[in-house]
Amino acid sequence: MKVLISSLMIATAVATSIRAQEESASPAAEKKSYPEVPKEYEVGENTVSPDGRFAILYEVRDEDSNVDPGLPNLLVRLKPYAELEEIENNQGITWKGGRGAPDAKWNANSTFVAIWHVMKWGHEDLAVYEIENDKVKRVQKIWPEIVKYFDRDGERLLKKYQKEFDGYTFVSDSRVKELEFKDHKLLLDIFAQDKPNLPGPHWTAELRGVWNLLTGKFDKVDFRPGKIEVWPSLDQEQ
Repeated sequence: MKVLISSLMIATAVATSIRAQEESASPAAEKKSYPEVPKEYEVGENTVSPDGRFAILYEVRDEDSNVDPGLPNLLVRLKPYAELEEIENNQGITWKGGRGAPDAKWNANSTFVAIWHVMKWGHEDLAVYEIENDKVKRVQKIWPEIVKYFDRDGERLLKKYQKEFDGYTFVSDSRVKELEFKDHKLLLDIFAQDKPNLPGPHWTAELRGVWNLLTGKFDKVDFRPGKIEVWPSLDQEQ
């Protein structure tokens, strides 16, 4: 009986070892490689489409010089490799993780991708790319339509406090879904304020909207102006 138990234990250990080796050698356990992508670029793994066929490319960062070569970000088909569209970027650095670099969110069947740029406080310059037959069929530039609402409402602050800066910042909140695909629509929840984390008069506003991906227009906009408040400085709070 002891010999039988020992044999079973050895067999189990061998089987476990073989299974572990197979898992470690499987493609899923290894970092994906994209040999057809130009050497100047790397794939943004978190921008790969659900079907695994499309992604955003970022220029490879030179850690020694830390200088942005200024190559454009690209929306591409990964295999066989093809460039679909050069992504507009007037915001800053184009390498992965850089301020101003693009980020992406896909719909479930990889036919629409929302692309916008990651800034210090939040995301900006939202556009939706529609893909058909492995080509960009249409680009819907949603951001100018969003900004119109905030521009109009921002005048409230200047009417009350004329010396305040004429500008504002879009702010992201990890607890809020800023955008979400639902069927042929894009649900939006965008927040802005005039000067995050600084004392003085503060203006805020929020836009909740439903963008129709078929018509390229808003179906619904719920714009919510915030209350103008004066934030104390840290010295005043103490």
